[in-house]
Amino acid sequence: MKLKKALVSIAATTAALGGFTIGGATPAGAAGYGCGSVGHNSSDAVHKVVVGDMLNGPSASCRQIRSVARGTTFYAWCGVYNKHGNLWVYGRTEDDATGWIYSQDLTKESGSVKIC
Repeated sequence: MKLKKALVSIAATTAALGGFTIGGATPAGAAGYGCGSVGHNSSDAVHKVVVGDMLNGPSASCRQIRSVARGTTFYAWCGVYNKHGNLWVYGRTEDDATGWIYSQDLTKESGSVKIC
């Protein structure tokens, strides 16, 4: 539990500084999230998409659901670190499409992303 709290704290600090990725961080809970998985709504973060694709899982090897245009509002529900230590965020776009977006393709407007 202490590790999870520390990672959430580090992720929040990193996000506040404009980035999300924490190299090597792979909480045990991330193992349950593969292609075809969905997160749950436990966060209040609002982001803008810089550029990117929405995928059906938290990995670049997962299937693309759609391309997401620059400036699209993305409501983050939760995030996970994949096996490479990259943070992927699950949520919905302003037109209600749901899926995973790599955190580096997002800029935070408000709120915070909690680990799924």
